[in-house]
Amino acid sequence: MILKIRPTVGRSLLLLWSSHLLLDFFTGIWPIYKTIAGIDLAKAGLIAGLAGFFGEMLQLFFGYFSDRGFRKVVTMLGLALSSSVLFVTFTNDMVISFFILLMLMVGSGSYHPAAVGFAGLLSKERKGRNILLFASGGALGLAISQLAFTKALSLFGGHAVVFFIPVALLLLVMAVYPVEEQKKNQKLSFKEFCEPLMRSKRPLALLYLTQVCNFTLLTAFMFLLPDLMRSKGCHEWLSMGGGHLCFVIGGAMLMVPAGYLSDKFGPKPVLLTILFFALLFFYSFLAQAETTLMQTVLFLTVIGGFMGTVTPVLVSWGNKLVPESPSTVSALMMGFAWCLANLGSTWAGLIAKNVSAPEPIVMTLSILGVLLAVGFLLILFMPEKARAVAQSAPVSE
Repeated sequence: MILKIRPTVGRSLLLLWSSHLLLDFFTGIWPIYKTIAGIDLAKAGLIAGLAGFFGEMLQLFFGYFSDRGFRKVVTMLGLALSSSVLFVTFTNDMVISFFILLMLMVGSGSYHPAAVGFAGLLSKERKGRNILLFASGGALGLAISQLAFTKALSLFGGHAVVFFIPVALLLLVMAVYPVEEQKKNQKLSFKEFCEPLMRSKRPLALLYLTQVCNFTLLTAFMFLLPDLMRSKGCHEWLSMGGGHLCFVIGGAMLMVPAGYLSDKFGPKPVLLTILFFALLFFYSFLAQAETTLMQTVLFLTVIGGFMGTVTPVLVSWGNKLVPESPSTVSALMMGFAWCLANLGSTWAGLIAKNVSAPEPIVMTLSILGVLLAVGFLLILFMPEKARAVAQSAPVSE
């Protein structure tokens, strides 16, 4: 007898939330593993950046296929591929590690546009809330990734393949869960691919560049965070995943309230507020020569709260601007931006390795922090009509 599940908005959101938690859990492993394994910062940043560039670049294409009847298949493919990062503990070879990270990033590139598009289609009136709720699952998974990974290494002889179990269970549920596709068996058309994006090209371009700026810094910060904690003489718990937990959990806590505020007041004032306070607290933290454990936890939680909320608000705004192609525009706002932003790890590793300063990690992040100010200016110049278009645009289920 074939198991049948009646789809509801709540069940769909729970499934998306759980799968996003697992997928982003896997994306948080490399920064801590490179520190545990003692891998050179420049080499670790180079392979992470290149893998992210080539893997996430495919999001735009996966988003296009998701909007044409393959959303469920693409979502499952992404989750399966991302779990391949668990094999990284079996090799010390940088070339093999690169290909493992490449599979991880291709998985991320396929999963995100399909799943975000699905979340955005669950409700006409609550796109922002649903997408932000979906994003909070990924933030929680990313937050616990390093602590859970290091604990698994200590319990299972230096490996973490135990996490394949929840992946297999979730893929089984996803295989039997009904997903209503938007379009099926349509002839692929490059013109049809570009047309909805071109109608809002200026606001989408500004959102895209803002995403590149914010996520480049976010990627670089998470890549260097274990080393930053050690350079500041912080508690070992913070260096081995606790700092990462605090940084990402802040974003998870702020995402859902930001979704409600974005739906009520519009995304522009919400984004400007987020970016302003992210900039303020980011440099305030770097300027502190010494901080207590509690001060560090609070700083990282607040900074992560603001920086981590930028992406889902931007994606929600883009979905409102181009409601007929949610996965395609989500792929533009995420993967096509993330492919460049993932080079933040590369830049961070190279700058930290070559900068001449008493505190090279702090100096590197101080240089890259200017990207937050650039993002603030880009949103400031966002055309006001973009908000009106977003509010009046018809929504396609």
